[in-house]
Amino acid sequence: MSEASVISACEALIDFHAWDHTKVDPRGWLNNFDIQDRPLAAALLSRFTFYSDHLVDQLFRSAFQGLSNFAPQAWKPFVEAQAEWRDFCQHALVTLVQGEDPNPSDSGWLFARKARQILGVSEAQLLSPADAVDRVMAGHAGPVIFVDDFVGSGDQFIRTWLREFDTRNHGRASFHQGAQTNGRAEFFYCNAMTTVRGRDRIASVAAGVRVSAGNIIPDDHSLSSHQSVLWRTDLRDDGIALIRRTSMALGYGEAHGGLNDWEGFHKLGLGLAFRAFRPGRKPPHLL
Repeated sequence: MSEASVISACEALIDFHAWDHTKVDPRGWLNNFDIQDRPLAAALLSRFTFYSDHLVDQLFRSAFQGLSNFAPQAWKPFVEAQAEWRDFCQHALVTLVQGEDPNPSDSGWLFARKARQILGVSEAQLLSPADAVDRVMAGHAGPVIFVDDFVGSGDQFIRTWLREFDTRNHGRASFHQGAQTNGRAEFFYCNAMTTVRGRDRIASVAAGVRVSAGNIIPDDHSLSSHQSVLWRTDLRDDGIALIRRTSMALGYGEAHGGLNDWEGFHKLGLGLAFRAFRPGRKPPHLL
């Protein structure tokens, strides 16, 4: 695919408002590369995916509605199934996944608001993690739904699950402890996008948490993987070399999958982007 064709396709996405022209500048991005690297950069750009705010909202809505898939599979009359789903939604506690240093601008708060605005969850159902743990420790019988934007490695959720919060009525306690002592609470993680790796890591630590995502990203979508489906086979080695060289020039290095690793955190390095990132977390893309 020629550079002109890639630019034309990108500009068509902007014209149709699939990409936000204030967030994505294909020509400007390609101009960062020397002439000899531009064919590889154009190939990389041709596989890049930008999720607009509207699409992220739709993925989040789909993930929430997907929670109904965890209901018993026996066939039931529609009216009965509808009543059970309504009861599920009305009795759910909705909380968020927080970063290491909780901040009011964490993306989890944004998605808690989306749960209210898009899905109709009531204000009284939206709780901070500490208050949600308190309710679980008090014997809450029903769903506890974590909401978030993107699950990469799964680290943020795992830390939230295991972290001890200062609760109002039960001292320091964690969701993990609450799940062990309260057999009537059910736990769900609802997010717009998750990687297979993140989903599997969460399952290994919090086996009782059921993950529902609007989009699941397979392992072979890492741009630096030699099994990556995002490169043409004949371009893969040179493309990976370009990513490494460019990342090194930008200050990244061999960090064993750490925050400053040239292959991305946990070596995920995905060719995607969207706007709602929480402060202090590296975007999961390399563009």
